[in-house]
Amino acid sequence: MMIRLLESKDMINAASICAMAYPGMNITEEAPQMKFIERLTFEQETENDLRYYGLFSDTNNELIGLYRLHDFRCNVNGEMIRIFGIGMVAVHFFHKKERIAYRLLQHFHSLAEKENVALVSLYPFNPSFYHKMGYGYGPTRYQYRLKPTSFPDKGKKERVVLLNPNHVEEITVLYNDFTSRHHGMIERTWNERNLIKKKASYYAGVYEDDILIGAIAYRLEPVKDSHFLHHDLIVYEWVWSKPSAFIDICSWLYSQQDQVDRIVIRTHDESLMYQLNDPRNDTNRLIPSVYHEVAQVGSGLMYKIISVEKFIETTNFQSLDRPEQGTSITLYVNDTFLPKQDGTYKITYNGVNWEAVKVQISKEEANVSLTISDLSSWWMGCVSLEQFINYGKVQVNECHATDLDRWFKPKSKPICLTSF
Repeated sequence: MMIRLLESKDMINAASICAMAYPGMNITEEAPQMKFIERLTFEQETENDLRYYGLFSDTNNELIGLYRLHDFRCNVNGEMIRIFGIGMVAVHFFHKKERIAYRLLQHFHSLAEKENVALVSLYPFNPSFYHKMGYGYGPTRYQYRLKPTSFPDKGKKERVVLLNPNHVEEITVLYNDFTSRHHGMIERTWNERNLIKKKASYYAGVYEDDILIGAIAYRLEPVKDSHFLHHDLIVYEWVWSKPSAFIDICSWLYSQQDQVDRIVIRTHDESLMYQLNDPRNDTNRLIPSVYHEVAQVGSGLMYKIISVEKFIETTNFQSLDRPEQGTSITLYVNDTFLPKQDGTYKITYNGVNWEAVKVQISKEEANVSLTISDLSSWWMGCVSLEQFINYGKVQVNECHATDLDRWFKPKSKPICLTSF
């Protein structure tokens, strides 16, 4: 079987495969499918951060699987690095259980390795499926359904103004500034810029000295099975460079109580609850003994380090504590999907940088032994080594988990607003 970049002649079949793989896209009928074909062709032929690859059968050169590669710049603990994302993995409806997705993922990893990309990510259709392939669970996302009066009314709502597609550059500058200050954030993508230009959602913002210092993207949606005056406000994005902008937008949301029933916010930030007057959602449920339900919680974004040495070289664990003197630890990594990455690494701090080299030391002799999925979650700051140890999943020998967390675990969990 051959995998190559898709060409314009392949897009009709690609759209047909996607229509069967993702019926929720509603592109089975001719008109929406033609529009989707145009979109695929435009995205593939335009210079951007996307690439579509397809897998073709040996027998009749039929397209039987495809995926979309995203070329991102991501903040990993304060260091902006290149990472890849994989999306729109689709397999022909009549070629299931033929390891097509497995081959597509292998190809994706191989491309990343060739281009010296050490970290890859995805949104899983089934988290356990990709966990077996070495992807670590990323940050949890909380979906709040809040009354407008839940927000503090301590700002100046009159400072919040409606933005339009002409503000795309200002919104992008603000967004990328927010990205540079938050671990896990991905710089504004080509597709996201297009969505702003197409006015896929409303934007409101706050200015100070003619500089945009806060912005919120949102849509108004009718409440299901209710009348036409009953709306929810769905927040898609909320970034700011100064706390005053956040407070002003809170007051603006507070003022929407006459038209908006609930404000829906999806965030990785566990601390949002502590900024609210009333964090309860609309289920009126209690968790024993008396814990009021405040949010739905989901697992989505997953990460995989596909080169331990390259990840260390690229990130150097910036902004984290350093050992007081030269230090070495041995780390055994189990990776069944990428066997050449499986093995023990000697990781050394030379007083300036961290370095890694593969060594012939057994799993039992290593200071730390864990899977590549757990290593990826740990080094991306989603969970601590100490927590793994407390649950009996990882053991350490002749070293302290608290030190290893200080040296290798980012101080905050990752935040990501990018869908792909």
